Amino acid sequence: MFLWIQLTPVFVFLATVSISCVHGSSPSSVPNTGIICRFTEEAGLVFNQETSDVIQATFRHASFPNIEGEASILLLGSVSYSFKNLQINNMSVEKSDVDLSNEKGILIAIQNVAAAFKGTMDYTYSSWLLHLNHSLDFEIQSQTDVNLALSLACNNGRIAVTISDCLLNFDKLALKLQRHKEANWIQKLFTDFVSFTLRHIVKGQICAEIHKMANQLADFTLYQAGLFMQDGEIATSIELTTDPVLTLGYIESWHEGSVSYKNATIFQKPSDIPVERVETRMFNLWVSEPVVNSLLFAAHHDNRLTLMLSDSDLLKLFDNGGAKTEPNLLQQMVPGIPMNNLMIKLESLRPPSLLFKSVGTILQASVSLQIEVLSSSEDSYTAAYLEMDSATLVHTSYTDSKIHLQPSSNHWSIKVVRSNPAIALDESEAKRYLEAFFATGGLEKIISYIEFYITALLHKKGLRYFNVTNPVIETDEGYVTIATDFGFPRQLLENFLRNLAPMTRL
Repeated sequence: MFLWIQLTPVFVFLATVSISCVHGSSPSSVPNTGIICRFTEEAGLVFNQETSDVIQATFRHASFPNIEGEASILLLGSVSYSFKNLQINNMSVEKSDVDLSNEKGILIAIQNVAAAFKGTMDYTYSSWLLHLNHSLDFEIQSQTDVNLALSLACNNGRIAVTISDCLLNFDKLALKLQRHKEANWIQKLFTDFVSFTLRHIVKGQICAEIHKMANQLADFTLYQAGLFMQDGEIATSIELTTDPVLTLGYIESWHEGSVSYKNATIFQKPSDIPVERVETRMFNLWVSEPVVNSLLFAAHHDNRLTLMLSDSDLLKLFDNGGAKTEPNLLQQMVPGIPMNNLMIKLESLRPPSLLFKSVGTILQASVSLQIEVLSSSEDSYTAAYLEMDSATLVHTSYTDSKIHLQPSSNHWSIKVVRSNPAIALDESEAKRYLEAFFATGGLEKIISYIEFYITALLHKKGLRYFNVTNPVIETDEGYVTIATDFGFPRQLLENFLRNLAPMTRL
């Protein structure tokens, strides 16, 4: 029943890592917005650590056209040339810097990109005395600084990346012919002529590839986010609801957060996320109460809010630390039945709801508790059946790569009691047993199973890729805030670079 209390905020964690675009000023309200994400400039510095890998991949994946031209040499004739099969042979990047600008967008400065190109050149020398055809290998050694200005725009809920500025300042671009041989006088004559053409071609192709790579990276991350945000037939929309905001200190994006189950959208009340928000970590996330309640609704109808315990789990649940010869609470409720023949089923009767308050999360639920007697020789039967309403105050944290749910109060009332005639359990007895169960830490033991399940699910979905540090989960009236610092998800970048070829923008 606590399964989805804090699942949604962390679900959105990966999804919003790359979904930010720039335009306009901060809206005065949050219409149709269930999730708000804010990355600070410090977060940009974390991503900048791996910029060199992306830039190197950009250079390597750039395709260069054949270069053809003709140079006239005064009094000596003319040279026609053709450069073919131009490709990167070796390269390195010294460092890069990222800044945020209200006017220009995201500014990226990359210093000392050293690259060596290689290929084949055919040339023809013609003069009144001589006609010569020749083919040889060549190498271009270059060193350049790259300065980029990226603008991000919203397009039907997706991100469109535009390179508004792409400047390659060549400190060096040298053409070497026949690496192991001394160039002849003809080759030396037209080397300077073609260098200018090479600068122009390389710049154009690299800038085009950076634009393509940026959009592929946005698509890849959005695709990964979609996988993270969906589990089975339950999905949460991360489409943008308005043009997000870029300031000198952060990038903020606003997301729909609507939940669908079996492709049908679940109705949500308006969001209560406040207009004024303060970031406390590199990554800050605000999730509205209706988003999580919609997830609880879907989880209930998908039969996910059910817990079945038997054998060793049942022994652990009812272990009160007493002597092994003394019957535990369950054995007292169902006397004469061995523990290994018993099974307990906890199930939500209707979709639970929660309230985010400054004191914590209040979960309101109606649940059933069913005690089944299992038998190999005859049909199983229900020994006891209870229905109860509960309101539990829970505090959530994330430490040591695990979700922790700490209940501080639990109010409950029994609504229905039915039992096998041989047991004759009435409401007063059921209440006494439940009071004893909760007094000996029974609720905390049930929650421990849910903590384990949520933690395992988050790891499966990819939270393990991030080095989450100093996380904070705080609730207030109508929304929850998740803030954390993090390390770069190296595995995700490697996945992107491995899948560059199949990635295409629709």
